Amino acid sequence: MKRTGFFVTILFCLVASSIFGQMRGNLASSVGVSGGYVEDGYSIMGTFNFHPDRYRYFQISVLAAIAEDKGDQNIPYNIFTIQPGLYYRVFIAPQRKNFSLFLGGGGLFGYEVINNGSNELPSGALINGKSQFIYGLYLGAELEVGISNDFSILVKANEYYHVNSDVGNFYPYAGVGLRYFLF
Repeated sequence: MKRTGFFVTILFCLVASSIFGQMRGNLASSVGVSGGYVEDGYSIMGTFNFHPDRYRYFQISVLAAIAEDKGDQNIPYNIFTIQPGLYYRVFIAPQRKNFSLFLGGGGLFGYEVINNGSNELPSGALINGKSQFIYGLYLGAELEVGISNDFSILVKANEYYHVNSDVGNFYPYAGVGLRYFLF
């Protein structure tokens, strides 16, 4: 049921941006996917961008991270977040218009799962942390290199601040991906 609600929400966002794009004529939307590194593991991120003009875009992204805290005991954890934000173009290459740098940020909310929801490790040790809802803020940078009218290569770096995480408050993401402009 939750999965259906998620897909209905994404579909609604795509349809709404399409309608607003037709009304104003100058708007654009894009979707992207990137894979990369998070602290102690790997992740994948999907993004939807709404571009009201050439200099900024509103972004909603979904991050899924699979990692393992390495210490005295290796503790696996997963983080799933949704991140609404706003990005501004701060640089465009003067000679090559297909190279841009965007800076932005926003909020985040999601869920972290520690040791697959179990408080006990295979060794019998108990974990103080628990799986829980998390929230916070993030700052991000995106380097975009256009390879055609519809596609661009994306290099993305975010620094997350999880206010109430048991894994850690600061959490980095760095990845490379592809962006497709819908219209």
